[in-house]
Amino acid sequence: SSTEPSLPSTSFQKKRGRSGLFTFTLGSRPSSIQAVSTSSLPALTNTVAASPSSSSSSSFTGSPVVMKYPLSTQIPETKKSVLDIDAICSRFDDMGIKHVHLSKIWKHAIQNPNSDSFIDVPHIPKIANSLLKQEFSLCTSKLLQVERSQNNDTIKLVVELHDGQLIESVIIQHDSYAALCVSSQVGCRMGCRFCATGTMGLIRNLSAGEILEQLQIAQQIKPIRNVVFMGMGEPLDNYPNVLGAIRGIHDTRMFNLGLAHITVSTVGVIDNMYRLADEVPKVALAVSLHAPDQILREKLIPSGKFNSIEDILDAMDYYLERSPHHSFIQYTVIKGVNDREDHARRLAKTLKGRRVKINLIPCNPTEKLGFETPSSEAMEAMKRAILEEGILCFIRDSTESGRDVSGACGQLALKTVDKQRRK
Repeated sequence: SSTEPSLPSTSFQKKRGRSGLFTFTLGSRPSSIQAVSTSSLPALTNTVAASPSSSSSSSFTGSPVVMKYPLSTQIPETKKSVLDIDAICSRFDDMGIKHVHLSKIWKHAIQNPNSDSFIDVPHIPKIANSLLKQEFSLCTSKLLQVERSQNNDTIKLVVELHDGQLIESVIIQHDSYAALCVSSQVGCRMGCRFCATGTMGLIRNLSAGEILEQLQIAQQIKPIRNVVFMGMGEPLDNYPNVLGAIRGIHDTRMFNLGLAHITVSTVGVIDNMYRLADEVPKVALAVSLHAPDQILREKLIPSGKFNSIEDILDAMDYYLERSPHHSFIQYTVIKGVNDREDHARRLAKTLKGRRVKINLIPCNPTEKLGFETPSSEAMEAMKRAILEEGILCFIRDSTESGRDVSGACGQLALKTVDKQRRK
């Protein structure tokens, strides 16, 4: 439409197909893969060409393009978090140590994250104590800063990881409970143009233990009932570690939260949407669309060029067939960009017949991105239009909470980036 906003273009090339775990592929599968730098994200212009397979039947013209993690995104070698289930279980098996001791170890870690010793863990074998001392830490992360909003309903936590990288997580107080918004990556390579984290590019993934340590730290401040994977990073772009963290959050020996109290958000890493549906269908899924059509979505979300809305909704339908929950559709409303009533009606018609709830999220302004918050009248008109189409719709005012500490939805990372540059 000629009335759609003109946004800066990106150098993405079109593809058909799905995004795979850790790799985005355009065209045919390459015969060789080379790591590329992600330092210039969020424009996501870094690509590497490879020779196409001779058997390819793709209509894609030109060389296939691959985006793959460079070595810098791998989790550095160090003492592992004792909360990392796979790591500690593997080493216990190697040493012939019974898993029955894990509940005591995890209870001690969750209650004493600032301790540097396992000596106070009661009744564990000497060989276990020795292994833990040499290879594991009660908490590899450190709480660097706490910022509270003026109304005290939002608490932003700046957490320093063992290698000096910084992440942010946010405690959001609702009427009767508190939720924790956790990060899954340092930075993000999806490049959403309205999200501050996208300005960082992808620096590295978090381990399962590092994700769980955010909850370990937050619970020292206030009890947490819900965990949402909506902080820094694209959760399904770090699938194995997010899955490991979900296991720890749910494990009765660790944090013991029900799967229904966990929400995973994604902009559409399709293969891993299917995996999530197969492996943990009882967690809630939030799909970030932010636009009613493919053309506008690609302008707002550069990585949206890798997958069509239709393919994303197919994956969501697969999840809905297996899950008892509704799926949440996240739609950030940006003044003058995607805030018209006809945007809302087209979105609702696309989703008609599906078990979904649409969350309209007012865009939270950030200095460096230039987008503006829509008027309350525009928000209400969009909500009314969606409800008239028979789709459940809510205006999520809680996503504005914490603006004064840059802890609202879409604002994470700017202060963190500035601190990292000064280091």
